[in-house]
Amino acid sequence: MKKGLGIRFQLTAGMVIMTVAGIGLIGLLGVKIVERSALMWKASQAGDMVVVVRAAFRVHKDGPLAVNFAGAALKEAGVKAYRLVGPNGRTVIAEGGIPEGPGERFAAAEGFDAFRYGGGWFKGAGESLRISAPVSWPGQGSGRLDFVLDLADINEEMAGVRRFLLVYALLDSAVIIVFGLFLLSRSVVGPLKRLEEAATRIAGGRLYERARVDVENEIGSLADSFNSMAGRLEEEIRSLERVNLELTTAQDELLRTSTLAAVGRLAAGIAHEIGNPLGALRGYMDLLGKGGLDPAEEAEVVERASREVSRIDSIVREFLDVARPPRREGAAAMPVDVNALIEETLATLSMRDDFKGVRAELDLKDGLSPVTADEGKLRQVFMNILLNAAHSMEGIVDKTVRISTGAESRPKKAGRRKGDQPLGTEAAASEFVTVSFSDNGSGISEEDAKRVFDPFFTTKGAGRGTGLGLFVSQSIINAHGGEISFRSATGEGSVFTIALPSGRRQ
Repeated sequence: MKKGLGIRFQLTAGMVIMTVAGIGLIGLLGVKIVERSALMWKASQAGDMVVVVRAAFRVHKDGPLAVNFAGAALKEAGVKAYRLVGPNGRTVIAEGGIPEGPGERFAAAEGFDAFRYGGGWFKGAGESLRISAPVSWPGQGSGRLDFVLDLADINEEMAGVRRFLLVYALLDSAVIIVFGLFLLSRSVVGPLKRLEEAATRIAGGRLYERARVDVENEIGSLADSFNSMAGRLEEEIRSLERVNLELTTAQDELLRTSTLAAVGRLAAGIAHEIGNPLGALRGYMDLLGKGGLDPAEEAEVVERASREVSRIDSIVREFLDVARPPRREGAAAMPVDVNALIEETLATLSMRDDFKGVRAELDLKDGLSPVTADEGKLRQVFMNILLNAAHSMEGIVDKTVRISTGAESRPKKAGRRKGDQPLGTEAAASEFVTVSFSDNGSGISEEDAKRVFDPFFTTKGAGRGTGLGLFVSQSIINAHGGEISFRSATGEGSVFTIALPSGRRQ
């Protein structure tokens, strides 16, 4: 798994960000409070100046003398821009430039108004503060005094405060980083690292490993739970290994027993199937050895012995077919027209005595794709199924076999040979050619249906079959990548269905 930033860095960075943000917010509020206090102090000074000017007009009844005193007082206070307007609306005295525009009303005290120019939350205290106050002229009415106070000193002082807060935030962040790294490494990161290393070692097969964490917090509790889980996991895995060993031993024993049983059944089947014709041959040989037979009798004995030899040869060949099933690719594999092969097989069977009286109903679909197969082996499969159907209909007046062909799409079976797709993957869907054989014979009982494809199993009478027909047929179809299935019930006939891949991918 790709690793990103460590938890130590993430936690430390988070704490630094929250601390700086908190200090910044508190600092901003503090600066604005101090800034507003300074402005209020400045406005208070301006109020004092207004009081002095008004007192000058009350004390000096002579207007020009009062005006000169007011101008001198403002200059002495450091005011560089002022304007005094008389009762008639004319400017009596002025110095510097008064800002145009109303500005932002900052404060309104009894007897004067204060307006700020510039400034804001993130712009400092502003550029200047304009004071506007009415002034009474004895016996003449009221005029107006406007003057401007420079706020550069407040801005300079606030700049120093902001620099101090920045340095404080940086120092505080450095302290948090140093102590945070130490504390996090000791109480969080180190224990988590040891937990990770222990989990990695356990995953690598060292089930006895445990996490050594000696902190008294939630991570310590997590480590204890982890160690308990690892202990339980080790016990379960050890138990499973013991059970698996016992199962493997039992499976080997079962395999050996099954192999011996299969060999025994095979030997018994071979002995049974070959023993009868061998016994007959021995009797014929004894007759010939004793002599005294006329030529006709000798010829009959020789003919009967030859039939028994042919029977033994047929049994041996069927065993060889089982041992060497045909492959999909090879010299015998070629495109086969299933419909034509069915018609040829029926024509061949019509000459046999055990197929006489059987009526075949065909429902062959036109345009079927050919299948790649050994034509002789496929004919053998069709013959086996049709002869079994004929034998199951003995004693029935209307012996009918319905043969139908078709095509269907189904996934190929996952193979386990070289070049086959691995298990667990879905093979691409392919077109399969299907052949169904349906008869109205005696059917197969539920108990016999479980063994119908077993070697040497047959329900026919003695001398009517070896019980290898369906077993060989299934081996041939499976070797060609197909399937053979059936459904049947006692007294209701049987339906055998063969599906062979045509090679046409869907």
